[in-house]
Amino acid sequence: MAVLDRLSKASGAASAVALAAIGLVIAAQIVARLLGHQIPAADDFAAWAMAASAFLALPYAMRHGDHIRVTLVLQFLPKRWERGYELLASALGVALAVWAAWHTLQFVYGSWQYEEVAQGMLRVSLWIPQLAMAIGMLLLALMLIDRLWRGLRGRPLSDAPDGETARTE
Repeated sequence: MAVLDRLSKASGAASAVALAAIGLVIAAQIVARLLGHQIPAADDFAAWAMAASAFLALPYAMRHGDHIRVTLVLQFLPKRWERGYELLASALGVALAVWAAWHTLQFVYGSWQYEEVAQGMLRVSLWIPQLAMAIGMLLLALMLIDRLWRGLRGRPLSDAPDGETARTE
């Protein structure tokens, strides 16, 4: 599905931006310390960017078959059981991802509702950095639902878009 491909690429790009932001914040903090200064809340911003980079990378990795898979069980299953095993694993993945996305969204909503702010030097509304976590989990759930849907319709379960080779180990 082209929409999910675009969403996964956008999420992957946002993850890369968050990684670059970590490097910039750390480099700026190093330079500031060498000059005898400190950047307020630099550690907070680096930590939030690290969480954003991890969660926003999940949908991209899922769509491109880059998540680590345990293929040991598949090696010992009869060929006729492999598809059923893959569908079961996808269904469990959907259940876990939907559960995690729901609770992450509730967590972010609670932070917004109660107007929680960071305890550091800068009073940043916590729902803002937490939102990347919720978006990443929600998109991962969508990617897994699409994978399960493809499998149930008898289409290939490969998570890689057409023309790409997914890693399966």
